[in-house]
Amino acid sequence: MKLTIDRNVLLEALQLAVNISPKTTSDPIINNILIDTIGENGIALKATNHDNSVFGEFDAKVIEPGSICVGTSKLFNLVRELRENNIDIESTPQNWVYLTCGNSNIKLPGVEPDKFPNVEFKNLERKFSIPPDILKNAIDRTFFAIGENESRKNLMGLNLQILSSNQISWKGADSFRICQYNSEFESSLPQGGNIIIPKRSLSEIKRVLEFGEDSVEASFDNNIFQIFTPSIKYKTRLIEAEFPNLDRLVNNPSLHIVSLPKMELLNAVRILSTLTEGDQKSVMKLTFDDSRVTLESQKLDFGEGNDVIDCDYAGEKMSIGLNIRFFLEAIQSFDSSSDENIQLCITKSDAPFIVQCEEWENYKTVLMPVRIKW
Repeated sequence: MKLTIDRNVLLEALQLAVNISPKTTSDPIINNILIDTIGENGIALKATNHDNSVFGEFDAKVIEPGSICVGTSKLFNLVRELRENNIDIESTPQNWVYLTCGNSNIKLPGVEPDKFPNVEFKNLERKFSIPPDILKNAIDRTFFAIGENESRKNLMGLNLQILSSNQISWKGADSFRICQYNSEFESSLPQGGNIIIPKRSLSEIKRVLEFGEDSVEASFDNNIFQIFTPSIKYKTRLIEAEFPNLDRLVNNPSLHIVSLPKMELLNAVRILSTLTEGDQKSVMKLTFDDSRVTLESQKLDFGEGNDVIDCDYAGEKMSIGLNIRFFLEAIQSFDSSSDENIQLCITKSDAPFIVQCEEWENYKTVLMPVRIKW
């Protein structure tokens, strides 16, 4: 093989693969990336860890056709440090790989390309077109709530549930909070479908979306989720478990819907979060009483703080305990909304606590209250 490729193009290609190829594994071949030439003007890149795979086509000037198989992490780190615009890549029959970029000359050991596992993408049962923004929003607005507890495997991913021929519900949850984002489609969706996409795959999916145009193609069956752009294909193995039915908690009617200025609320919670920084389980108390809400936190090791915000609450005095970090993450998920207010939906001190805004009618976060001792 002998070719010339733009450094930024190669770096972009390797960025897709570096988080898929593990640095250490019992199967060393998947620590590598496979690069094949395509005609005179391109290369095909393949990487896999058996659970996740990526295939991409990129522009390059091919002088001699061929293939190389070389360590992904090492190649990525080297290309990231090179400074000239173009990189010349050449391989030998003994699987040595030479990189030349400006005055830098590098020799890397390669692996026999034929030993790299086959990476294939199939025509799956359920297929639909999706605007990249919808899938990106679904990930961004639910990611922080997705669980990481191995004992609750069914909560360790993003739940995609097809509700109708033009609507999908996306949910992320752990034992303490739930995020739901509903999206509507102009094109028809396949019938049925309720899958769990692993959390560890979501960052890679977002990276693939950057190569999309107006829409990308998504498809899935009972085991695999795939996403295709014109130049990139990515697939991940699904979590084979049943996502719990959380509709009752998400759609629980609220007795009071309290509107608060978003930035003022965010600032008050950030102050309490800073005060208790280092304690992931620190709690705060929200007390609603006579057109105002008081936010306070007190802990012997960290000190105490409070803030008061005027609001439109008109019910009986009520106090609710919340995990500070969880509440802060819930509010921050509304950062990109142009709505200046946040709505807190409350019923009683021990009932689920809902955070939403008027602009995003299709998105809400539910927090479970915690017991407070002051």
